[in-house]
Amino acid sequence: MHGRLKVRTTAEQQEIKAKERAKKLAVYKVAMDRIFSKRKSGELDDEILKITGQVLTENPDISTLWNIRKETIVKIKNTTPDLVDNYVSKELTLTEQCIRVNPKSYNSWFHRSWVLDKGSNIDFQAEFLLCDKCLELDERNFHCWDYRRIIVQMSKTPLENELQFSTNKITKNFSNYSSWHYRSELLPRIYPSSSGDTLLDDQKLAEECNLIQNAIFTDPNDQSAWFYQRWLLFTKKETNSTENSGFLSVLNDELESCQQLRDLEPNNKWVILQVCELLRRIDSLGNKKEILQLVSQLTKVDPLRRGYYAYLGSKIEEEKQKKTIPE
Repeated sequence: MHGRLKVRTTAEQQEIKAKERAKKLAVYKVAMDRIFSKRKSGELDDEILKITGQVLTENPDISTLWNIRKETIVKIKNTTPDLVDNYVSKELTLTEQCIRVNPKSYNSWFHRSWVLDKGSNIDFQAEFLLCDKCLELDERNFHCWDYRRIIVQMSKTPLENELQFSTNKITKNFSNYSSWHYRSELLPRIYPSSSGDTLLDDQKLAEECNLIQNAIFTDPNDQSAWFYQRWLLFTKKETNSTENSGFLSVLNDELESCQQLRDLEPNNKWVILQVCELLRRIDSLGNKKEILQLVSQLTKVDPLRRGYYAYLGSKIEEEKQKKTIPE
């Protein structure tokens, strides 16, 4: 009827989309043909950068095009080194555009890290800001975390700054597994243990234990802090804990806290599992009966992993036999 907006049918919409796709495909083919023709003839110039850039902003994951851009930048650096900083700036702009299209584009992040080494005047503050924005959108974007490690090294940023960054991310969200992992890389480098009995010096170890307690009491079901605690306490080669009274005290303090949490969360598998492991590390033989009771409880509250818990039980029996065999 007159005066009414015509609503397109599904078939009409599909036809329009098909025509749009065909048009884009035709443009893509023309562009790719031109790119490979120029590359074959050795014409690594501004035009090839322009065309590859146009294609990559639509699809950042074409590795060949990034490699062609690398070849072009290397040629420019070798022939006109005084211009390379300008081209590096353009590459950083392009990769940022591509990262906006796909924040987990491996090729975009890799090319960006590659091009950093070609410039002489990199604004590392801008690079950190880009990482901050990307990690706000997705705190587990491992491409971004890897890139951050690169710019930390290149900019000679103090590791203490990065530790504070991880603290801020964890405080904001205890479930930020990537921040916990990043923290585990930084701490032994900043606060190494002087005795070698533990990963960290005594004061920092106590501080980290408090941070973990805050996390697990806030959300006992979140596995991030539990994994971090296991790294913190159990990464070193197992020794007889009773020979190290300082570390034994730490383990007993953590056991007490976990037992308190277990009173509140009696059927939480993470709590039970950690209590079981702490008891084993403190005195597997003396705590054998309680450990096996906990293992039995684990098979009931988490039956899908009963095979793993059966293995834990067998490990306790094996340790008992080793300790009871006379030398």
